[in-house]
This record gives sequence, structure tokens and C-alpha cells, in this order.
Amino acid sequence: MAGKQISRSKSRIILLSLSLLGFSLLIFLSSLSPLRTTSPSSTHFHLPTTSHTSFVTSLEHFLKTHPSPSLPDDTPHKPLTDQHVTNLDNSVFHSETNRLNSDPFYPISLPLKVYVYNMPNKFTYDLLLLFRNTYRDTSNLTSNGSPVHRLIEQEALKWITDQPAWKRSGGRDHILPVHHPWSFKTVRRYVKKAIWLLPDMDSTGNWYKPGQVYLEKDLILPYVANVDFCDATCLSEINPKRNTLLFFRGRLKRNAGGKIRSKLVDQLRGADGVVIEEGTSGEGGKEAAQNGMRKSLFCLNPAGDTPSSARLFDAIVSGCIPVIVSDELELPFEGILDYRKIALFVSSNDALKPSWLLKYLKDIRSAHIKEMQQNLAKYSRHFLYSSPAQPLGPEDLVWKMMAGKVVNIKLHSRRSQRVVEGSRNVCTCECRPGNITNTVSTIS
Repeated sequence: MAGKQISRSKSRIILLSLSLLGFSLLIFLSSLSPLRTTSPSSTHFHLPTTSHTSFVTSLEHFLKTHPSPSLPDDTPHKPLTDQHVTNLDNSVFHSETNRLNSDPFYPISLPLKVYVYNMPNKFTYDLLLLFRNTYRDTSNLTSNGSPVHRLIEQEALKWITDQPAWKRSGGRDHILPVHHPWSFKTVRRYVKKAIWLLPDMDSTGNWYKPGQVYLEKDLILPYVANVDFCDATCLSEINPKRNTLLFFRGRLKRNAGGKIRSKLVDQLRGADGVVIEEGTSGEGGKEAAQNGMRKSLFCLNPAGDTPSSARLFDAIVSGCIPVIVSDELELPFEGILDYRKIALFVSSNDALKPSWLLKYLKDIRSAHIKEMQQNLAKYSRHFLYSSPAQPLGPEDLVWKMMAGKVVNIKLHSRRSQRVVEGSRNVCTCECRPGNITNTVSTIS
């Protein structure tokens, strides 16, 4: 995270708070209610600005400029009973039956109908105030956050799982943003049937337990790029001037799956046409990374503590061809986008062979490099968050991908409602090994 360096214990407080805020974005795929949206008057890409590099400073600014909303929340006013769940199920049944008989493309037709829960302020805006005050006024935070944060997390979980729609499906048609490996860590076992929006799917056991995440259920989202977007005009100016073969700037030593970084550094550092730098935070670090990527043909993207990082999307919006050395990596919207057109995928075994990687890059034809650069210019739009959301931007592709999951969601939701003791157990599918790119046939 660019900007202010934070201690490990304080960073845990940030993550606990952001986990709870993720609950406030809980989404229910519904056949009853359309997605509630706002309509800002202007469009802007959500790229970093120089105004606020510290998360806490940004939070202070947000709290000063955005008063607490006075929206009614979705807390039930009456004690919930099984009849409430039955009534909801009957309403969904009648609505879906009508759509089945009238819409020839149902249930895979667009647009999707989605309901966004309004949670009580104590789980959203008030939590921001609590976090701000805790971080600002406390110097001896524990590694697990304050007891207050943990209690709020438990109460938020109960609020969600008490909703009739959650009880009806066991959470299978609910969407949760879990865009950090520590998000919801203490309550994941209670929400693992929901659809998680994830940064990646590390299956080494470092971040997620077996059976918690898998492609059939969950969805990968891109990170927000840390560098400025290089548009068509920018690319036309800098592409002819790229004189560095391979660039990497970041932490040179990482744990777990990221140990390959130090091995690659030892092999590549000092080679002709290669720039390897230790990363730094703040505006200076951002500028150095941005300048390095814009001067380079290829940008190295090795695994770190997690298989993915914002560096991949920094490279894409900089027009620098990513060289991905991360065997466990899963990518956003891969059911729609073909990453072979914009990136190179190299196994860890090949990358660590002496001189193999540099020879591989030098042997790539200039015409192929130019083609990939042109594709990067076209693909960048898919990774630029904006307000309001733009066609084929990441927000749009989320719902296109989600539409492809609807039938499977309905299958497992309905099956869960009718199974009896002794019914066949349905196991999740985790395909290994990953990232095998030499497929013999494709389906178009």
C-alpha cells in the first residue's frame, strides 16, 4: 500500500475494519429486486491521486466531506420465523416461473436483478469513525485488533446470516467482497458457501483453507493500479523509446510462494538490459515504478506472499508486457479475456534455468511484441475502475461473469433445500496443477 508505513498490529486493525465494511457491500442475486444504483454526473477513472497517500488521511477527508447517510436499513422489524423464509421462497418461485415462461433466454439473460443490502450504520459509517479514533488515539494495539472490533464482526455476521434470503440459500446466492487475504479471516467458515470476490486463489494453504475458494463458485477481481494510466497518446510517445528489456521493482525477498523472487533476482541482477530495484512506498516509489515500466518492453511479475499483486495491473496500464512467473495465479474475467494476447506465462522451473528467461525474451519477434503492445492498449479499459461504471470496465465484467454462474447457483441453492439425511455429498472441484498453457484444443 503506497503512503504511510504502518505497523503489523495496526495493519491488522485496518483489515478487521475493512472486512466489516465488506459485509456492508453484501449483495443478493435476486429475482425480485433490481440493483439500486446512483448516477454521478461525471466520469473518472479511479486512479491514485497525490492528495492523500495515507489511508487514515484519506479516511479523515472522507468523514469530513461525506455526512452520515440517513438511509433506512434492512434490519427486520419483526422476529424472523421459518414462515418468513417460506414466504420469500414462494415469491422467488413465482417470479422465476413467470420469467421462465416469458423470457426465452432465462436464467442466463442480462441484466441481472440484484439486491444490495443496506446494513445499519454501526456496521458501516460508524465503524469508520471507530476505526479512525482507534488508530489515532491508541498506541498499544494488539495483533488481533481490539475486542470491540471482534465483537462488531461477530454481530455483523449474525445480522447477515439472520436474513431470510441467506437462510433460504445458505448464502449461495450472496456476494461478499473478500479482496484481501486476511478479510473475514475469523468468520470465513460461516460464509464459505457465498460467492467471494477475491484478488487471487492461493491454494497453498497460506491464506485460504481447502474448500473455501474455487473458480466454480468465486470471482477474481483486478487490483486498482498504483500508477497512472498511459492512454493511447501516451503509448504512442513512449513505445518507440522503450530501451529496457526487463524491469522489476518491488520487495526482493518474500515468504512462502514468493521465495522465487530472491532466486530470480540472483540470476537476473546485473544482466544487460535488466533493471531490478528494491521497492519503496509513497509518491517517490510510485513515480520510480511508473517511469521504469514506461521505459521497458517487459515487466517481471513473480509470485509474492500471494500469487497476484497490483504490479500486474500496473504493467498493463503502463503498456509493459507482463512476464508472469506465478504458478498458482488465477486471473480476473478469464472466461471473457484471453491473457495470452497481452502477457507471457513462464513456469517457475523454466524461469530458474540459467539464462533461459532472457534468451526467451530476446527471441520474441518484434512483430509479436508490437501486437501484444497494441492488445495491451485495448485491454487496459477492462482494469480501470470508474464512477459511474463504464461498458466493459471491471464493474461491467463482474456482472457478465456473474451471469455465467447463475444456473449453477440456482442448482446448488435448490438442491440444498431438498436434500435429506443420507443424500449424496457434493464435493467442490479444485483442479491441479494450475497454469498449464499448452492446450491442444479450444472452444470458441
